[in-house]
Parts: sequence; structure tokens; C-alpha cells
Amino acid sequence: MSNFEKEEIFNNLLKVEVTKVAQGILDQEIKTYNFNNIDESQKKSNSICDTILTKLKDLNNKHFKFIVSCLILQKAECGLSVAASCYWDNNTDGSVAVRQESDNAICILNIFACGV
Repeated sequence: MSNFEKEEIFNNLLKVEVTKVAQGILDQEIKTYNFNNIDESQKKSNSICDTILTKLKDLNNKHFKFIVSCLILQKAECGLSVAASCYWDNNTDGSVAVRQESDNAICILNIFACGV
């Protein structure tokens, strides 16, 4: 039984592990990513979400459902504003935001952990 299997609160220990999983996958997938077109970007976003969900499932924590959102955009001289909101229990639930860049792309990842 892992330490994370027993966690019922999205506290620092579990939050750090979720962040490590997400950052590790983004390091592999985005650091050398070359943004070519929107269709390829959509496939990459879907793949990243699926991979992260699989890795989070491997943490074997039955107390949370995870929601993963991945945004990949081409670097350009423009602004971007993104917001997310959720109704949840601040005592148990939580979220992680991770950002990674390549030479011509930016990836913003949000993971929401909702207790069950």
C-alpha cells in the first residue's frame, strides 16, 4: 500500500506527488515539442491528458477523482487569459497547475482532485 492510497485530503504530500507526475510527463512531451498545426496539437493534448490520468490512477488513491485539462498553444506575441472554477470542499479537494514551454509552444495543465 502506497502512502498516497491512504490520503483522503488533497494535502501537501499528495499534491506534491501529483505535481511530480504532471511535470515529468510535460518535460517528456513538451520540452522538445514543435507546434505545427492545431490538429496535431489537439492529439498531443489528448495524449497528455490520458497519460497523466493513467499515472494518477497508478498512485492507487481511491479517495479522489481527477480531472485533467491541457491547453497547448503556439508562442506568439499575444495575450491569453484562462480561468477555471469548481464548487468543492476546500478541506479535502484541491488543484494543481503546471506550465511547460518549448521553443514555439506553451502548455498549461490543470489537474483537479475531487474527493469521493
